[in-house]
Amino acid sequence: MQGSPGFTLTSLSGSQVKLSDYSNKVVVLFFFGNNCPSCKAAGPDVESNLFTPFKSRTDYQILGLDQWNGNSASVEAFKTTAGVTFPLLLNAASVAADYKTTYDRLVVIDKSGKTVFTGTQNAANDIAAVKQKVESLL
Repeated sequence: MQGSPGFTLTSLSGSQVKLSDYSNKVVVLFFFGNNCPSCKAAGPDVESNLFTPFKSRTDYQILGLDQWNGNSASVEAFKTTAGVTFPLLLNAASVAADYKTTYDRLVVIDKSGKTVFTGTQNAANDIAAVKQKVESLL
């Protein structure tokens, strides 16, 4: 386990989002490519398994990070196609590099800010493991 690299990115809605905004929360990062077919396909499962069950919790947050550095229109199109309602952040390629990961991957950060899970396979294949990890941390 290691301390998670901090970041400040712009959300699709135009606000600045910092990882430090979510201190003392479990955070899931969904790294995606805005036109990645498997990322779009994983969207509904990420939404239904990693957002919806926990959205009322004040100690949890999921963020989508566009690693392909698309413009807001391309990320908005991803949001619509993938069917996700959690916050999406723009221009995250450097953050993916900091986390030593790539698109279509999930990362879990615990309440103390440590990275406790970094997916090594497509997000769809890691959803069950990530959900179990999140439940154990909350």
